Amino acid sequence: MSVPLQQSPAFARALTAFGADVSCDAPVVLNRHIWPLGRIGFTSRGPHDTSDLRALRRDGLRIFNAEHDAPTPYKSAGFRQIITPAHIAEWELCATTDERRAALHPKWRNQLRRAEAAKLRLRDVNWDGMDHPLFQHADTTARSRRFRPLPTALIATFAQLNPEDALIFESYDKGHLIAAILVLRHGETATLQTAWTSPNGRRAHAHNLLLFHAADRLTHLGHKTFDLGLVETDNAPTLARFKLRTGAALRKLGGTWIAIPGL
Repeated sequence: MSVPLQQSPAFARALTAFGADVSCDAPVVLNRHIWPLGRIGFTSRGPHDTSDLRALRRDGLRIFNAEHDAPTPYKSAGFRQIITPAHIAEWELCATTDERRAALHPKWRNQLRRAEAAKLRLRDVNWDGMDHPLFQHADTTARSRRFRPLPTALIATFAQLNPEDALIFESYDKGHLIAAILVLRHGETATLQTAWTSPNGRRAHAHNLLLFHAADRLTHLGHKTFDLGLVETDNAPTLARFKLRTGAALRKLGGTWIAIPGL
């Protein structure tokens, strides 16, 4: 079954081991106890079954980032939208390598060819949650851009519990790590979670090579969809173009909804 990372059983187990109060049924609901409001339930990229919304609200669900753009059942269940929908890039992996290459945007394909001609060395690692240079670099980049990703400790917990489902793809030039990405596997879908590239990596288009190689590996492992994450054309237009030029489809999510007791 294809579900987003935040709704996967593996992620629910990681949240629980991390110390969070989680309702592990579908959808995965993260609970916070806030005085004097009591238990406040939150779910991300869910719920999939909108018929359960009224029962979920009675059970304490108060906020959710919707996976699907379906305002009518959300409103009927007593929720109101507070943030408009975001968009994600989904790369379908059912094609062959040659078909996937042919579907690339010409500029993306040319960058891939230059990276292949550079004879960069690639390495795949089943990450076990231990320290890795990727996160040192990625955390520094996130702070400089005022971006708040999932805590590295939570991702490490996921990797420790699911070591075969956390893959790091590395690119080396003359023995030096110049780029790396982390991909988390969950059911039929895999999610691009963390990425970093050095100035040398950008010049060599190492991320094109890593992402295309990762798509091949994930297809071989049986995945059907590669979730490349949010597409933000206003705040990160270069990254948005990079994701969509893979041939990934732009999909609209459902926005953020809230239910206030008594209203």
